Amino acid sequence: MLLAGCSSGTNAPLKASNERRGEYPAPKASPDFEHLSQRKSANISAGGLEAPETGSSLGGNLLVNGDFARGLEGWHASARCFRPDSATRAPNGKPSLKIENPDSCGPFAKVAVNKFVAPPGVYSIGGEIKTPDLAEPRRLVVGAGMDLFTACETEVVNGTADWQQLVGKHCIVAPGTHAPFQLAINGETSGSAWFANMYVRREIAPLVRIFMLYPNYRGYLFADQPQQVRAAVTLNPGPDLRRQDLVFRLEAMRTDSGAKTDHTYKSPADDFTATLDFGPLPAGVYQVRATLLGSDGKVLFEQPPYRVVKLDSKPGVLLKAWIDPDNLAHFIDGNPHFVLGIYDTTGWSYAPASFVKGLAAIRKAPINMIINYFLSNAPTPAVTAYTTAMKQFGITFLPDVSGFHTGSSAFPTGIANEFGTDDPDQLITDYVSTFTSDRAVVGYYVQDEPAITAQPETFHQYSVIKAADPSGFNLAVLDRPLDVPFWKDAVDVVGVDPYPVWLPVGNYIAEVGDWTRMAVQAVHASRPVWTVIQFFQADSVSSWPTEQQLHDMSWMAIAEGANGVFYWSHGIRALGWVRNPAEKAALWGLLVRVTNEIKDLEPVLLRPDTQVLTAQPSQDIVTREKTGEDGVRYVIAYNHGSDAAPARFVLRSPAQSVTIRRGMVKVEIKDGYTFEDKFDGYEAKVYEIR
Repeated sequence: MLLAGCSSGTNAPLKASNERRGEYPAPKASPDFEHLSQRKSANISAGGLEAPETGSSLGGNLLVNGDFARGLEGWHASARCFRPDSATRAPNGKPSLKIENPDSCGPFAKVAVNKFVAPPGVYSIGGEIKTPDLAEPRRLVVGAGMDLFTACETEVVNGTADWQQLVGKHCIVAPGTHAPFQLAINGETSGSAWFANMYVRREIAPLVRIFMLYPNYRGYLFADQPQQVRAAVTLNPGPDLRRQDLVFRLEAMRTDSGAKTDHTYKSPADDFTATLDFGPLPAGVYQVRATLLGSDGKVLFEQPPYRVVKLDSKPGVLLKAWIDPDNLAHFIDGNPHFVLGIYDTTGWSYAPASFVKGLAAIRKAPINMIINYFLSNAPTPAVTAYTTAMKQFGITFLPDVSGFHTGSSAFPTGIANEFGTDDPDQLITDYVSTFTSDRAVVGYYVQDEPAITAQPETFHQYSVIKAADPSGFNLAVLDRPLDVPFWKDAVDVVGVDPYPVWLPVGNYIAEVGDWTRMAVQAVHASRPVWTVIQFFQADSVSSWPTEQQLHDMSWMAIAEGANGVFYWSHGIRALGWVRNPAEKAALWGLLVRVTNEIKDLEPVLLRPDTQVLTAQPSQDIVTREKTGEDGVRYVIAYNHGSDAAPARFVLRSPAQSVTIRRGMVKVEIKDGYTFEDKFDGYEAKVYEIR
């Protein structure tokens, strides 16, 4: 593969019983859910960010001799394959760097590294490439990727005689990393390719960025919810503007009558929370605008508005599925649920009965949500058959629509034929409209490990989906957690999928906690985060996660703020490829036991966080603390380090007993306030304190 980018110097890791089922019967549907047609006739509309954020500008090219005008000056080439080519010039007349017959230069990667090393920050990278005859054995090399701390990719470029642009946006170099820019070819490759006008440019933040903290779900402000609108504001005034000359204004205006309220902040801080009181305002649709003004009242900068929809009703009257102010998902019965989801792959059928056996097997774990790649192009009656079968098990469905984009290799041609259109907007509208009254379809799976370049079209699709069905959850799962800030207004729920179990020993399991924490922080803890847990064997030299690892990964995600966990996967390339029935049953039993432990504590997980301890138990122990409705306290804790670690817990108020819920092991408590324990590397524990 041909590569261009910035490499990091870090060594980041690569990525049950039927009796239990009886404890968790399928929830009964609320009677309101049988009147979806009445809700649809209410003609409510969803809100949210109305247009893409006005983004960053770009600084100058930071590469040394990025246009090769001075040959290889500023570049260190590890192989003789690289040579300046003044005869083959880019469209702007600049010379190029030719990579010729790389297979003659040895079996290892052929690399040209630029002298510039990126300090921490956000960058755009790119250039031009021509690959008329670059080939691997038996096939043409397709694509040229860019990589900046494993978090930036260019769009795929096919082999062509013409020059094509390579662009990588929002490439984040984290503190403590070493990120030089490099061009490289890996593997056996013949032929030639040319690079020209390569660049690395710092992304300069706009003067103002805002993020709607609340309402936190599609701009809805329901009658039974708080009426104080809150927005996180970040200013980047630079050296040319004096803070004392700046005024920030947050304003809400009703789109039909002009009724409005505003709040002005003079000499604003770099980061603060702006608020508006919607309590006195009548129900209706409002635009909330953020504007930076000079002392003379002149507008210096304005971001696109958020749409806020104030309603006189409660969400359960109008929506089949929604997110509440505590980032909890409501579905099936209108009550909040901790999401326990799984990915699956099955064939499709028009008969609900054909799905029952498979769903019954899944339901041995208390799964309440499924994503199924193999139904992405199934006829809509088959999807309805699937969801009909789900209802008896209390399971819901997120259809996969990640391929509903022009030019996508996964574009659903079968569905396009069913609806008689290949226009993606019309197709997604028709598809979503089919399921608006199906209470088992609670949203859509819109992206699976996308490149950042897919964000704009996903943002647009979000507006189309919301118009067709104002309820539900759009979920995107990212494998680059540093990208989350750029996705937070393009979906309802952000997911991350750290898969740390790759080696026989020495895996960095705490990556699950790290990625979850990064996602929660990126959305200011104001959107749900669902973490996808590894439930598969990565390759032939690795192993399946053990029950202890499944337990630890699940609970460390919860400790870091996840509002749900998914598991990848019950299908192919995972459990579906285990041929030995006994082994398959044993592996599934691991997940059944772990998820039942989570389900047992669901009422507590749905409660607000509380302060149970006086301080962190030790440097490496991360905690999340809860208090049940009955006053029983809980501490969810995990060891972030790989070595065993002691922990000393000091309670804010006295207790009579402490029990580790896994195994119901009693822990001695001293003076009613203090107990001590020891954690293995990455171990997670849940303490029940009475």
